[in-house]
Order: sequence, then structure tokens, then C-alpha cells
Amino acid sequence: MKRLLCFALLVFVLGVATANAGPAGYSKVFTNVTTADVNKAAMAINFTHSIMKKKGVEATLFFNVYGVALIDKTKPSPIYPTGQSIAEMLQAFMDDGGVVIGCPMCMKNVGGMSNGDLLAGVSASPGMGLEAATTADTLVLSY
Repeated sequence: MKRLLCFALLVFVLGVATANAGPAGYSKVFTNVTTADVNKAAMAINFTHSIMKKKGVEATLFFNVYGVALIDKTKPSPIYPTGQSIAEMLQAFMDDGGVVIGCPMCMKNVGGMSNGDLLAGVSASPGMGLEAATTADTLVLSY
């Protein structure tokens, strides 16, 4: 009887814990992009884009530290071996409903950037990254 009660309680707790999660077990994906390396960044963008489309979840790419260079419209966008630029990959991601944000502190201190330097569709304001990364039911990835 005690085992049955413990099992029922465990099933209830697990059911409550996953009740709000989507079919993938999470309803959002957040990818932290700290690199300016074209190969790593392309993997982060494509992987997150694929999850968003295949799992039907909300997706956010957060560019910080050296990654802010990739969202700077004043610099040439690196070209991935497929011939597509990082800027084109980001535009396709945003066209499909993805959100791209930059870290304002990293933009200023690492990239020497302001909001006026951001690619079209990219936004940055204090706290956006933290809010997106810590929202319930969020799968967090880092590149």
C-alpha cells in the first residue's frame, strides 16, 4: 500500500511538472552564442532554427561576448561554406518567427556597438537575454 501511494504521488508530481511543456518537453529554445566563429555560429543558428520548425517551439538566439560582431551591420557578414552569410541565416530564422537579441553591455564593451549598428530585426535592451534564458519550459543551448 505504501509503495502504491508513493508511486501515485510520483506520477502526480511528474504530471504537474510537465503539464505546461510542449510536445518536445519544452515550449521554448534559447541559444546563447558567444562566438564570432562562422562555423560555430552557423551551427547554433541552423540547429536552433531546425528545433523551432520541427518541434513547433518559440526560439531565441542571444548574441553576446564576441558573438555580437555577427549582428553588427557595419561589418561584412561572414560567409558559411554553403555560400550563405550569417546575416542571411539570421534573416531566414527571423522570417520563420525566431527572435534575435544582442547583449547591450557586450555590444558596447566588446564590440564597440550601439543599437543603431544592429542588423535589421535584431533587438537589444538590458535584461532581454536573462528573461529569455530563465523563462519556464525553456531548453537552453550554448555555442
